[in-house]
Amino acid sequence: MRISFVIIIVMFSMSLVFTVFGLVTFDLSVNEIKKLLAVRNENFAYNMIQGLDKHIEERVIDFEDLTKLELIHNKLTESNLEFERIQDITEYLNIKEQEIEYTKVTPFVGQSVSDEILISELQDTIDFYHDEYNYDVVEELFVTNAYGANVAIVSGTSDYLQSDEEWWQITKDVGKYVGKIQYNDEYESYSIDFGYRIDDAQGNFLGVLRVVITMDDFLNEYVEESDLLTTSGRNAILLDENGHLIFSNGQITTSDASVSYFSDIAQGEDTGYLELDDKTDDFLLISYAKSTGYRTFEGFDWVSVVEQNSSSIVQEFVELRNSILTVSVLGMIVSVVVGVLISKVISSPLRRLTETSRRIAKGNFDVDIKKSRINEINIIGNSLKEMSGDLQNLIDTEKKLAEAHVKIKNERMTAMGELSASMAHNMKNPLGIIQSSAHILQKNTMDKEMDDVVKRMNRAIDRMSHQINDVLNYVRTTPLEKNTIKITDLLNSAKNTLEIPEHITISVPDSSIEISCDVRKMEIVFTNIFLNAIQAIGTEQGKVICKIDQNKTSAIIEIQDSGPGIPKNLMSQIFNPLVTSKQKGTGLGLSTCKNVIEQHGGTIAVQNNPTRFTITIPLSQS
Repeated sequence: MRISFVIIIVMFSMSLVFTVFGLVTFDLSVNEIKKLLAVRNENFAYNMIQGLDKHIEERVIDFEDLTKLELIHNKLTESNLEFERIQDITEYLNIKEQEIEYTKVTPFVGQSVSDEILISELQDTIDFYHDEYNYDVVEELFVTNAYGANVAIVSGTSDYLQSDEEWWQITKDVGKYVGKIQYNDEYESYSIDFGYRIDDAQGNFLGVLRVVITMDDFLNEYVEESDLLTTSGRNAILLDENGHLIFSNGQITTSDASVSYFSDIAQGEDTGYLELDDKTDDFLLISYAKSTGYRTFEGFDWVSVVEQNSSSIVQEFVELRNSILTVSVLGMIVSVVVGVLISKVISSPLRRLTETSRRIAKGNFDVDIKKSRINEINIIGNSLKEMSGDLQNLIDTEKKLAEAHVKIKNERMTAMGELSASMAHNMKNPLGIIQSSAHILQKNTMDKEMDDVVKRMNRAIDRMSHQINDVLNYVRTTPLEKNTIKITDLLNSAKNTLEIPEHITISVPDSSIEISCDVRKMEIVFTNIFLNAIQAIGTEQGKVICKIDQNKTSAIIEIQDSGPGIPKNLMSQIFNPLVTSKQKGTGLGLSTCKNVIEQHGGTIAVQNNPTRFTITIPLSQS
């Protein structure tokens, strides 16, 4: 690709990246603002539901305190005693229920001074709340005795007998009753009824206090706080435990259906937010907080919700997005024009430098660099010229060093081979004579001590012969005489050449895998490895385990022993010549094994704990 095209593409890409970056930044900014607003609205929702729970708890406690008034206790005790004197209380209550349906006055035994005092006391409580908040807090308030008959009706209307009502029975059994939100046609308002059990100091049941509290009172502070949230696209909502509306758009309301997103809120945490697609706006943020109660009040499981649509968020960024797009389009046009101009100025000198580099790469170091009007191009050209001269000198020097290295190595190996062969030959003949003499001595002596001496001589002769063979095998490189043989037979043959101590076992698996190799050289390899394993195990009980496997191209032979392992400092150089961990070793055994295996086109590797040699040899081609 021509550099002019590269420059144009690079500059165009930079403008495109700037555009994409701007648009992505725009989206990220909107998302971040949505997140911040959602979290802020979540805090609003939490504070509102907490304030609501606190207010309800205060109201519940206020009216629960009425059950502790001595005036009420005295009146209920008096009433219960009067009812105890009635012989057939059931018939009496039925008659009174039929006689009196609904009344706003005390509908039973007498109108004593204590009745008026009790009613006056409770009426003062109702009047106090009305004066304090300038609206009706209580719609109904009355007290029944232990038989369910009304003792005092302070506000509202009621029938005579309450013991047949579910709320009265629950209050008596549980101690407290909380009803559902209901719309009262008589008062044209929503309210919740509460029942409180009244006990004397000894815990004996005296009667029930019923109070119906308006939703206007419960939601007074909630409504005031929701007014503070009244901004474009934001709305405060209160839901009951089933997701039905209690408050929305600044007014108390009820519905029979749950809001569409309530299932997501029900499955979520106590506070959180979620994003919904909206038909009229791009999105709708729903921040919520569930009622968790306040101190002694366990809560109604209501949910405070703050809805936020996109209209108040995205509008502020529309102009910014349009500006980014305009600037980006202009930037792309300018980048193409500038790229064309730059490419004309520098592309020709760079093409000449490229051609010069190609000639140097092909080995033509005689280069002629033309000068350019651009200083940086001249610097590069001069560097290429200097580099070509340095490369010519370096190649000449490397060639001479390589030739000298090969010559020295060949001379060393030749001298070492001749010396080793001469020494081995000169040592083998005396060793043969000594071995024959030791054999004669062993055969003609009956002395046990002399027999032990001869055995030690034989062991020493074997050690020396093995070391001589190590040297000869290392320095002597002969052509391979390949034959096909089973690996199992090869391992057994190497095993049988050794004198294996009784406390050591060498196990060779039965396998039909064959390789094509120089049998004599490969026997030397496995003999060396077996011997190293036996020497490593020493006098301890031990074993050597062989495994044979194959892949598509090679046979894999593993030889593992139970010895103590190879010292860590020798692991990296274990196959180097003259490296050994044994005092009596030559350090040429494993080096010889590596040479033989590589001569066969294979590899050898070692690992520790336990010691395992892994040999790969190409499979025999049938």
